[in-house]
Amino acid sequence: MDTQAEKRAHERHCYAAHIAVSYFNKANSYDAYTMNIGAGGMCFKSNLFLRPGATLYVRLKETHPDSSCSGFCEGLHIVTLAEVKWCCEAPNGEAFPYDVGVKYFEAAY
Repeated sequence: MDTQAEKRAHERHCYAAHIAVSYFNKANSYDAYTMNIGAGGMCFKSNLFLRPGATLYVRLKETHPDSSCSGFCEGLHIVTLAEVKWCCEAPNGEAFPYDVGVKYFEAAY
């Protein structure tokens, strides 16, 4: 049973894109890539363990032309602030060994 899906308020869609993530107000950024996105957040692969509860600055670097996202792809933000909800080791010792789930911060306006 996927307990992460049960907690989501918005549907997620598979979508591949290169992103850059950094802790909010820190200079260093790290490459990552999305696995799925939605109106409320995203899941991505990272080579860095990201602390749950931390605030991240997420920037879209490039989308993959073979990703299917018909029409408007709800949840695809160019830049956003998000909270790390969970971070866990991915199986099989991949190049990006962590799966990370984030929730977007609501706009204040």
